[in-house]
Amino acid sequence: MTFSPVDVLIIGCGMYVCGRGTNGDGTVLPAVVQAHNDGLVGRVLVAGSQAKSISFLQDKVASLNRLLGIEVLIEGFPKERDDSHAYMQGLAQLGPRGCVIVVVPDHLHYQVAKAVIQSRHPVLIVKPFTPTVEEGQHLVDLAREARIYGAIEFHKRWDVANRKLQGLVAEKRLGVPLYALVEFSQRKDIPLQIFRSWAERTNVFQYLGVHYVDLLAHLFQAVPQRAMAIGQLSYLQEQGLHTPDAIEAMVEWRIPGSHTPFLSTFLVNWIDPNTTSAMSYQSLKVIGTAGRYESDQKNRGLQIITDSEGVEDINPYFTQSFPVGNGTRYQFKGYGVESIRTFLQDVRQLIDGEVTLDELEHTRPTLRQGMISTAVCEAVTQSLQAEGSWIPVTCSREWFA
Repeated sequence: MTFSPVDVLIIGCGMYVCGRGTNGDGTVLPAVVQAHNDGLVGRVLVAGSQAKSISFLQDKVASLNRLLGIEVLIEGFPKERDDSHAYMQGLAQLGPRGCVIVVVPDHLHYQVAKAVIQSRHPVLIVKPFTPTVEEGQHLVDLAREARIYGAIEFHKRWDVANRKLQGLVAEKRLGVPLYALVEFSQRKDIPLQIFRSWAERTNVFQYLGVHYVDLLAHLFQAVPQRAMAIGQLSYLQEQGLHTPDAIEAMVEWRIPGSHTPFLSTFLVNWIDPNTTSAMSYQSLKVIGTAGRYESDQKNRGLQIITDSEGVEDINPYFTQSFPVGNGTRYQFKGYGVESIRTFLQDVRQLIDGEVTLDELEHTRPTLRQGMISTAVCEAVTQSLQAEGSWIPVTCSREWFA
C-alpha cells in the first residue's frame, strides 16, 4: 500500500531537538530525519527564535545526512534577523498534510500550541503539557472545538521496561498497589547552562517528575487526590538561579476498584555532577501486596569507556544510532524515536482516514490525558510555595480514557 508522506514543522532548536549544549544529536531531529528516510515524512521545517540557532541546526542536519547516507533538506525560520515569532512563518508554509512538534520552554507551550491549533494542524508537545490547569484546559477546549489531534510526548510510555510493568499491572500480579518510589536526576549544566535563560520559570519536578506522574496515572488508571512537596534552595541559588536544587514530593492516588490509597514518592534533582556517567539517573519501584517491581532505568547494562569521553553508561533503548548492513549507513531507534514516529504515523493515518480522532483519544497521551499530570505539577508547585502543605488535586472526569 502506498501513501503520501506528511510534512513536519519543528518549533524549537534546543537540546531535545538537536542536542544543543551536549555531545549528542538530540531526539526530535534524528527521529524526524529517520522518518523522512523511511518515506513517512516529506518536507521538514524548523523554527527557532535566532538565526544562529538555525545555522547550528543545519550543521546537525548535514552530520545526520552523512551518518544515514541521505540528503534531507531543512527549511529554517528565521532566515536572517532574530524573531521570537518565526514559528508563524513556518505555520504559514504548512499544507493540509502538515503537522507540528512543539519543543520550546515550558512557559511558552500555551502561546505556541494555541497558534498551532488555531492554524488547524495536529500538534505534539513535549512534556509538560502546560504549567497550569487553566492554560491546558483552554487548549483542550480549542482542540476539541476545531477537531484537531493533539498529544504530549510522554516517551516513557514506550519504554520496554515500563511496558513490562504495564503487563504486570493488567494481570494484577502485583496485587493491590501500595506505593511507588521514583528517583530522577540530571546534571547541573542543565539549569546552569542549557536552560539558564528560563530555569527559574520552571522547577525540576515539572521538568523531570512529570514523566513518572503521567506513567503512574496511565499504568494504574489512577486518579490523583492530593500532593505535597518540599524544595531545597542552595547550590543553584548561589549561582544566581532562584529555583530548587532538589524536590521531594508525595502524591496520593485513588485506583479504581481499590479501597487502599496508592502513594508515590518522587525524589528529583538537577544538580548531579557534570562528570556523572549518564545524563540521567532514574529508577522506579512499585510495591504491591503480592509483589514488587524494580527498574533501574539508568543502568541498562551497556557501559563504554574511551580516552575521549571517559566512562559512559549508555541507554541503548532511548535514542541511539545503529549500523545497517555493512555499517556504512545507520538508523535511529529507541523509545524516544518511537514516541515521535508514532505521532507522525497517527497523523498520516488520521489524514488518510485510517484512524479516527476518537480512537486516538483512548490510545495515546493526548492533550486531554495530559491534564492529569498538569494538575499534579500545579499542586506540587503550590505546595512548594506553601512550605509543604498538602494541596488537593482536582481532576475532571473527561481527562481519563
